[in-house]
Amino acid sequence: MREYFAIIEDPRHQSYVRHNLDDILIMVMCSVLCGITDLSGIVSFSQNKAEFFKRNFNIENIPSKPTFSRVLSLVDGQKVAETIMAIMQDKFSIQSDVIAIDGKAIRSTSEANKKHSALQIITAYLTESGVVLSQKKINKKTNEIPVLQEMLPYLNIKGKTITADAMHCKRETCERIISQKGDYVIGLKSNQKSLFEDVEYFLKETSDKAGIDEYITLEKNHGRIEKRII
Repeated sequence: MREYFAIIEDPRHQSYVRHNLDDILIMVMCSVLCGITDLSGIVSFSQNKAEFFKRNFNIENIPSKPTFSRVLSLVDGQKVAETIMAIMQDKFSIQSDVIAIDGKAIRSTSEANKKHSALQIITAYLTESGVVLSQKKINKKTNEIPVLQEMLPYLNIKGKTITADAMHCKRETCERIISQKGDYVIGLKSNQKSLFEDVEYFLKETSDKAGIDEYITLEKNHGRIEKRII
């Protein structure tokens, strides 16, 4: 694993380095893979798993929160994401029919006095195994939409289904997925006014005349009851 992270440049002055960069990135990777996306959580996770990191990676000391924050604000986020992707693809099976798109910001990694400067990544992962196929850093001056469009040509999506939230309900995104022989399930909200009204009208008319098949899920998530009708 350290061989993978060796490609990432450490911008710190080596005379003052107390924690190896690959040690920090290994702890960050393990935390993010466990669903932790805020700096305090990464620090707590690393402290709680100190024995695990010592036993498996020979990491003797856990950095402080300021050290984590400073290092993450200095490193190349895109290379970190690509390295984690390479590790996951190398170590685990990549068989799955559904590829989910998800964007996350690593909170508390913002640069001082710079709004929206937190380390942000968009991830394409296989839902059955959780294996990451691709990750890209989201540019501070843009958003997820063009980044996903740039990512698609590098993914083998033939015969697979892409899922994404309503942000990606764009004609160009859907056309790119279709051109690569993939399918998509993307959220639709009323900000796409005419399309939303067309779909709403179609569902109402179809239901009134002949009925349509429904599938309902009911579950508790994040302290609330969620009901989905498909």
